[in-house]
Amino acid sequence: MKRTRQPEVPSAIPPANVAGLRWLAGFHRDAVACLDTWHSGDLAEIPLKHLAAVQVSATLGIRAVQRLDPIGPVLHSVGRGTVEFLVAPTTMLVDQPGVRLLRDGALLCPPPGRAVEQRRVPVWVVEPDGIGRLMDIQMVLGAVAAEYAHFATDPQDGSVGVTDATVGPRSASAVASFFAAARRAADSA
Repeated sequence: MKRTRQPEVPSAIPPANVAGLRWLAGFHRDAVACLDTWHSGDLAEIPLKHLAAVQVSATLGIRAVQRLDPIGPVLHSVGRGTVEFLVAPTTMLVDQPGVRLLRDGALLCPPPGRAVEQRRVPVWVVEPDGIGRLMDIQMVLGAVAAEYAHFATDPQDGSVGVTDATVGPRSASAVASFFAAARRAADSA
C-alpha cells in the first residue's frame, strides 16, 4: 500500500493549528497549494465535494452556535452576512425558511487559527479541530429552528410579524412551517 505524504505546513502558521490546517486542506484538490495560499495571507477555496454546509443568516447562525454542543467547524462569511455550519455531504433536502444547504461549489476559507488581513472576509466562529468532526445536520437544523422561533416573537413586546429580509417573514405560520420541515428532514434522514 502506497503511503501518502502529509503536506508540509509553513512555519508561519501557528503549530497549535497544524491538525486543523491539514484536515481542511485535505478537502482541497491540492493540499500543498491550499497551504501555500494560506501562507501567503489569502483565502483558499475549499470545494464542497466531500463536505456540505448549512447556510443561515449571521443573526440566526451566531445565536444557534450557542445552543450546540459538541460543535464542529462554523464559518462566518462577514461580507455576505451568513454563517456556514460544515456538515457531512448529504442528499437531504432542507425545506426550511432562511436555510440553504450548500452541496456544490466552494467555500472561501481563511486558515484555521490565523486572521486574513483583509476587510469583510470570512472568519472562523469555531475552527476545524483536525480530528474530522463535522456538525450534525439535525442538531444544526434544530438549533436554527429554535432561534427562528425565538425571533418569531419580539422578546420586548411579544409581537408577531416583524420582517427580516435575510430570514424572511416572521409569523406564526412561518415558524410552524419551519418546525414541520425540520420534522420531515429528521424523518427522512
